[in-house]
Amino acid sequence: MDFEKLEDLATEVNLARNQNLRSKAKEVEEEMLKSLTEDQLDFPIEEDVLINNNSASFVYKNNKTYPALLEFIARILHVDIPIRIKESKFGPGGIIVNAGNKEDAHQLLQDCCRELQILIKGKEGHID
Repeated sequence: MDFEKLEDLATEVNLARNQNLRSKAKEVEEEMLKSLTEDQLDFPIEEDVLINNNSASFVYKNNKTYPALLEFIARILHVDIPIRIKESKFGPGGIIVNAGNKEDAHQLLQDCCRELQILIKGKEGHID
């Protein structure tokens, strides 16, 4: 999954919506939904995990933040940023999960990404 492309598409959607180009926005949103649900949803994160007081923090690779993509996901799910899924928070600075060690953190992140993908898939064909 190409998160750089998804970020660019999310920016394009925001511009189209701001210019009241609803059909263009909807077309790009459908493409994004397909991309987000086709393959396994794995955010590009650095290998190192910071564990502190039963909280694990993941940072996106290359210090990326994906603000437009996260805004898109939050908008279609009708939630605020950070996007909360189970014991995790997805935000532009990274992802935080409730875990005391690296293995649990990675497993919980994988579970939460699967749950997020299920929620996104439920929005296919239902974007306003």
